[in-house]
Amino acid sequence: YPMLFEADDWKMDPYSIELNKFVDTILNTVNNHSANRSIFFSSFSPEICILLSIKQRKYPLFFLNDGGSFPTGDVRASSLQEAVRFAKRWNLAGIVMASEPLVMCPMLISYVRDSGLLCASYGASNDDPKSAK
Repeated sequence: YPMLFEADDWKMDPYSIELNKFVDTILNTVNNHSANRSIFFSSFSPEICILLSIKQRKYPLFFLNDGGSFPTGDVRASSLQEAVRFAKRWNLAGIVMASEPLVMCPMLISYVRDSGLLCASYGASNDDPKSAK
C-alpha cells in the first residue's frame, strides 16, 4: 500500500482501496488460513502499521524503513531514530532496515535493541558473508 507521497510521485489514481478495508481483508485472510504457521506482519507504510497495531496483537509487527538511504516524504521513514520512536509509540515488535547503514555503523543495531525493539535488515549486504555476521 503506497504512502501518500509515493502515490503522488507515481501519479497513481487518487481513488484506492480504503485503508481500513485493505487491512481487514489481510487480517481475515491470515486468520482464516494461517493454521499453526509462524507469521509476522511488516510494512513500509506507517499507516498500515498503525492500523495493524490497533486491530491485532496476535502476530508481531515490524516497520520497514530505508533509514535515510532513499528520500521519503514521511519523517517516520526518513531516519532510524524516527523509526524507533514510531515503533515504540505503536508497540511494534521492531524495525527492518536497509542493511547498508547497519553494515556501515553496527552501533545502530545496539541503538534499536537498547530501545527494546528487534532489529532485522534487508538488502544486498545480507548476501555478503562479511556483512551478514
